[in-house]
Amino acid sequence: MVTLATTSAFLAALQRARQIELASYALAPGPVEDALIAAARRGAAVSVALAGAPFAPAGPAAANDRALLRLRAAGVRADECAGAFHAKIARVDGALYLDDRNWSACGDTIVRVSSASDLGALATNKRSALAEEAALLATARRGARVEIESESFGSGSPIYSLLRKLAARDVTVRLCVARADLRPDSAEDRALARLSEAGVRVRLGESDEKFALLGERVWLGSANATYVAPGARDWGLQTRAAPVRAQLRRCFERTWARAEEFVAPVVQHPRSTAESPGKSASALASVRAETSSREIPSSSARRAAV
Repeated sequence: MVTLATTSAFLAALQRARQIELASYALAPGPVEDALIAAARRGAAVSVALAGAPFAPAGPAAANDRALLRLRAAGVRADECAGAFHAKIARVDGALYLDDRNWSACGDTIVRVSSASDLGALATNKRSALAEEAALLATARRGARVEIESESFGSGSPIYSLLRKLAARDVTVRLCVARADLRPDSAEDRALARLSEAGVRVRLGESDEKFALLGERVWLGSANATYVAPGARDWGLQTRAAPVRAQLRRCFERTWARAEEFVAPVVQHPRSTAESPGKSASALASVRAETSSREIPSSSARRAAV
């Protein structure tokens, strides 16, 4: 059975637990870290695994270094995980908790998995997690509606080509990507532009959750819809649990309403050497006139970091 578990409920479980195993891409200072330290000090067996090489050294890496020192000083068995480690999983006295962020205090979507069948369907590496998401989306038929959130998005993901196919199949696709992770004229920027041209509605928002909604089913996980590095660790799960679906639906609509429409980057083509100077000057003047008549958002408006 898959059920919602609030951050408060997860903290309450940590406070009474005798055995805790927690994994996270990053662990920032906050109530979860404090609860792990308090549990170890009262005698609980606590082990923590954090990513040893996060993508953003100035942020997650520094936070993990500091967290490892505090946890070890309190008696926690704290280790670094090598490779592309991005999972957020905790086992608390036998109960499994899954977070799509990094155990923050900002209202993460946390689910508790208790049934053997759901545990058996849980993907624990990025390739399998995204395959589960793709399997759900592939069932969309003409006229269906699909909503997707992903912190990052790239053409190296199996989700990219699938969304293009869905748009061509007259499936309404809304995709919301975190503004903070997007860089102008990056590969991700160009991938989103191609999706937009294919008919996918793309917006840039503030949320960094990862889920997909289709009818009565939902996929959620810690895996971003990006390139799958060899051995990448993430989790992903499909469920029909109505409370989970309802919460993610509310989350998506709230994020979508506050997000900005994605504006495709302007592609400038080099001038052909065979083109006459007069013709080039005329074309450039035309482009400038068209550009000045439109409102072109600044790069800061299109940007706000697994």
